[in-house]
Amino acid sequence: MSEKYETSIYTKKQLDGARIKGQVKGWVQGAVSTFLFLLLMKFVGWIPALLVLGGLGYLGYRIFSAGKESKG
Repeated sequence: MSEKYETSIYTKKQLDGARIKGQVKGWVQGAVSTFLFLLLMKFVGWIPALLVLGGLGYLGYRIFSAGKESKG
């Protein structure tokens, strides 16, 4: 296989490197956001957060199921 795609200006090595860097960046972002969320939960507490998430989940369910009529 050719090192360079016919219709591309990037080599396969460059594309693979960019893909790997993107995956690493995603993992780091996920780890940082999880750490910050857990740090926030340490100060706020779990019960209010779970109540808010439950309320948002119910609201989302009501919004996305509002257009559907039950058949039965």
